[in-house]
Amino acid sequence: MLKGIVIAVSGAELLKQTLTKENLPWVEVECREPAAFLRALSHLGAEKPEALCLVETDREEKMALELGFFCVGYLNPALPGEHLSGCRILLEGFQEIDRSFLQNVHTRALGLPVLIAETERLLIREMTLSDLDQINALYQEEPSMALSPELALNRREEEEKIKAYIAYMYGLYQFGMWVVIEKKSREMIGRAGFGIADYLDFTEIDMGYLIGKKYRRQGYGEEACRAALAYGRRVLDFPGVSAYIEQENSGSLGLIEKLGFKKKQSFDYRERHLCRYRLEF
Repeated sequence: MLKGIVIAVSGAELLKQTLTKENLPWVEVECREPAAFLRALSHLGAEKPEALCLVETDREEKMALELGFFCVGYLNPALPGEHLSGCRILLEGFQEIDRSFLQNVHTRALGLPVLIAETERLLIREMTLSDLDQINALYQEEPSMALSPELALNRREEEEKIKAYIAYMYGLYQFGMWVVIEKKSREMIGRAGFGIADYLDFTEIDMGYLIGKKYRRQGYGEEACRAALAYGRRVLDFPGVSAYIEQENSGSLGLIEKLGFKKKQSFDYRERHLCRYRLEF
């Protein structure tokens, strides 16, 4: 659990106001030396794995990392020469940074998946390396589909791709394709979430989903997609999302229309016949 924030950046008044309002303890480090970081941690009543440290210079980052902190970097425009390459995530400002965002960063820093949603029958969460075999099995049920973007030609490459996906897709964009778990059996039954589509001459957020054959025609796809869409609207603040469905996939076309998406166009892409649908929030 995240117990507090050590702030070693300037110009963070908005962040401090937000943290105070949301009852997440914070301590500002005035003297940027190791002893001051440790005093701040003691003041929070936290151990190093229970805190995040916000830094804005490479020197402070190196210091905090050597002390054992999880670091978040602030790209201060007044300090253009800093790289902050060891930070979990880099911030350009504090306008949309809140307790929930920082809690998710901390959860990922601990190597744990963020829980995205819980429905009556399902848990939707970020994937982990331990999901790799089940993800492979899921996509092997659909030989006509393109492989999941995280999967590669051998085990080592697949693990590296998943690590990168967790770090950059979840970490940078705060979304991606998530795993869908049936609560009763604790089995992974599919995937649902968002990606970045570039089929046309522009890019946009698009929704994807796949339910294992054993679990189809039981409403799981709709349940998972509605939960994902609610998260996209409420937490990610998407203005809307698109979906790209093969024209021959009547089941997916029926679901996407049931979810409220409207057909915008049809087109061919690399010998595939696709329909673009759009849902505005």
